[in-house]
Amino acid sequence: MNWIKTLWSNLVNKTAVSSTLSVVEEIEEPTEEKKEKASEIFEKVLLEAGISEGVISKYEILNAFEEWYAGPSTQEEIKNSIEDFREAAGGVIKAKLNRI
Repeated sequence: MNWIKTLWSNLVNKTAVSSTLSVVEEIEEPTEEKKEKASEIFEKVLLEAGISEGVISKYEILNAFEEWYAGPSTQEEIKNSIEDFREAAGGVIKAKLNRI
C-alpha cells in the first residue's frame, strides 16, 4: 500500500502545475474613445472663432471636414488646415468660415 502512495505522489509531483502568483500591471493605452476626434477639435476652434452651433449644423460643416481631413488630431494641425479646407469646400462653407 505504501508503494502505491509513493508512486501516486511521484506521479502527481511530476505532472502538477505549480500555482504561482503573478502580478500584472495593466498600462492604459489611449483608445479611440479617449482621443479627441478631429471633428470635435474643429468644432471647438469654430466656436472659439465665433461661428455659431446653428451654422455648423445647418451647413454640416463638421461632416464635410471629417470627410476632407486626413491629418493628425491636434488643435494646431487642425487650425493650420482651416484655410485649405475653406478653399476645398467652397460655396457656403467658404463664406461662413471667411472670418477665421
